[in-house]
Amino acid sequence: MPTRRESVMALLVAGAIVLTSALAAVAADPEPQIKCVTVPERTIPQPLERGKPYPVPATEWKRDPVLWGWTCELPDGTGLAFGGVDQLSDDGRPHTRVLVDGKWTPIIDELRKANPLQPRFAQVRRLRDACKDALAKARSLYFEGKSADAEAAAIKADIDPAVQTLAKELAALIADLKGAKAPGDYEAGQIAFALGHLEASADQIKPFDQRTTPERMATMRRAQIELEIAAEAFDAEPPPRALSRIAWEPKTKQFVIFGGEHFDYQTNDLWLFDPAGRRWQQRHQQAAPEPRCDALIEALGDGRIAIRGGCQYVPGKHFIHVGPARWVYDIAKNAWTPDGHEEKGCPSDTRSARYWPPAGPEGYMKGDRPDAAAHEAKLKALPANTWARLDTPIELGSRDWGTWVYDAGRDMLYIWAGGHASYCGNDVARFHLATGRWEITDPVELPLGCCGTNEQYPSGFDFNLRPWVKKHVWNGQAFDPALDRMVMASVNDQKIDPHFYLYDPAKADWAGRGRMADGQNNDAYGTQLRYTAHGMFDWFGDKAWLLDEKTLQWQPLAVKGRMPGVGVDSCGMVYDPKRDRMLLVTLGGYAKPYDGQIHALDLKTMQITPLDPQGLDNKDAKWQMFLREAVYVPTADLFLWITRLTVNGKTSPDQFCAYDPKANRWVGVQLALPAGKTPVDTHGVCLGAAYDAGRDLVWVGDAAYGGGVWALRLDADKARVTPLKDVKLP
Repeated sequence: MPTRRESVMALLVAGAIVLTSALAAVAADPEPQIKCVTVPERTIPQPLERGKPYPVPATEWKRDPVLWGWTCELPDGTGLAFGGVDQLSDDGRPHTRVLVDGKWTPIIDELRKANPLQPRFAQVRRLRDACKDALAKARSLYFEGKSADAEAAAIKADIDPAVQTLAKELAALIADLKGAKAPGDYEAGQIAFALGHLEASADQIKPFDQRTTPERMATMRRAQIELEIAAEAFDAEPPPRALSRIAWEPKTKQFVIFGGEHFDYQTNDLWLFDPAGRRWQQRHQQAAPEPRCDALIEALGDGRIAIRGGCQYVPGKHFIHVGPARWVYDIAKNAWTPDGHEEKGCPSDTRSARYWPPAGPEGYMKGDRPDAAAHEAKLKALPANTWARLDTPIELGSRDWGTWVYDAGRDMLYIWAGGHASYCGNDVARFHLATGRWEITDPVELPLGCCGTNEQYPSGFDFNLRPWVKKHVWNGQAFDPALDRMVMASVNDQKIDPHFYLYDPAKADWAGRGRMADGQNNDAYGTQLRYTAHGMFDWFGDKAWLLDEKTLQWQPLAVKGRMPGVGVDSCGMVYDPKRDRMLLVTLGGYAKPYDGQIHALDLKTMQITPLDPQGLDNKDAKWQMFLREAVYVPTADLFLWITRLTVNGKTSPDQFCAYDPKANRWVGVQLALPAGKTPVDTHGVCLGAAYDAGRDLVWVGDAAYGGGVWALRLDADKARVTPLKDVKLP
């Protein structure tokens, strides 16, 4: 038996061994630290002097479904995740998530259920939507250019009743909130904050009376923004944002976020999350750092946090550093203090005036008031068989890689295109044929780090429930009169986003989405949509589908025979309403010469047949041709392709390709181009074509040259229509 002294010595030796092992372990594996990272993970740039270019992060959209978000993990295994874009979500947001047993768990339903103000959020958002809808009607009416009496009648019948109802409901809400008893001090503060913005909105919501004006519409849009800010005060979590770092403040045991990127504005709001009570709280200050995103934020360990750096978006300059100045926020005092500088702040919950195009939607209202009567007189005076480019007071700018959509009922063209290495905004530009004017309805939303990239764009919805710009839209959108919607089916990644999207022109915004069918591909490289008497027709690969307008389900067509295959930038189709068939053309592969073949799909019998039109058997059969954009002109019973005839590298100055269905032959149609005018880009990928039955005009949108819109009155009796083999080239 060991003596007592020997036992004590043995224990001391064992303790020394344990202590030595522990110290070695600490040296090898230091104490776990708080880990706050972006999603996808990256290093935030260190602050530089104000105005220097800021490298916002490009997406890694195929690796991570959540882009530009933040997570913060604590040493005890808990944590918070918030912000960013969720490409797989139905609202584009990942919402609040907490770390439980090693898994990120969403708690938005729990937060909303526990939030006594949540019904108020929904109530104010409905008023915001009503304000936006009334403004959309007023703006569209302005661009229609009606006479004073006609516009006054339209305002009285439709717009002012909606505005008056909105004003009445808003007044009732304000009175209700003033008389309501708040369940707690925080709720009382949020109600008081929201009331300030609701009352500001009420002061700006007034009937239009006799005339829509840019000034009144700008005021109405400010009212919409005030309603949005008021609604946010009632929500269970902060409004969505990207690049808003999360900090853990150990003394108060709360997570803190400040500011962020909303893609159409930036903010400088501040929110706290209590993990013990699982509750967000918004804080309001008289003075705060200016709006920004991607700021460096850190806890000082004594109930304060500090921020510095970050970036802002400046139209024309993109993202710039805001500078290295540091601000300190005291949670207990709810106050910001400039740290060693005299930089002036601004009130919290401010939104940056970030607009592109410059001046926002109101920028397209500059110049003379739209005048439909004067414009119509110009259209009637257009000479036959001559292309005429309309003079628009304000140009749109190039929006490449997509077709244009014609809405005959509203007399408008829509262009939603860009992507690739071109325009990367996701706004729908609207061209009013009645007045020759462009309308932009909302500030454009730009994905971070994507401008100038080659096809690096996110999928799904943004925070405003609008689809992101696509790498190509190409031929994947068309107007459905039965649905009264534009249908857009081209997506960036079909595996991530198996949806088609619906745009509602009446609300001037997107109105939801539906799913593509199993086996149906909606990849942007080949999806083709055109409307027919049977509904929306989709051609992809060697298959065809029709959209059931009642169920919004795509139905496969049992085609008899072999359909040709599609290819990016190398195929097209046009509906033949007289014979109820779809005409399909393809190069059979990218950048191959065209052999002149046309396949006709009879939409009653579902039989696909090669037409073998005349022109295939001559020595110049393989001509260069842009196939995507063709239009049927019923008064001439001709299908006109918006492309000039090119053979062996020689392009005709005035011979356009057309198909004569009666004689089943390819022909050339001589159409003059005015001297000194930039010609329509007939070999580009930025075109759209439509036939206007009311005016007997062919409209062509050409985004390659500043959003140009061309008109053509085709008179087949007076035009020189020549069989292909007889066309003479220079």
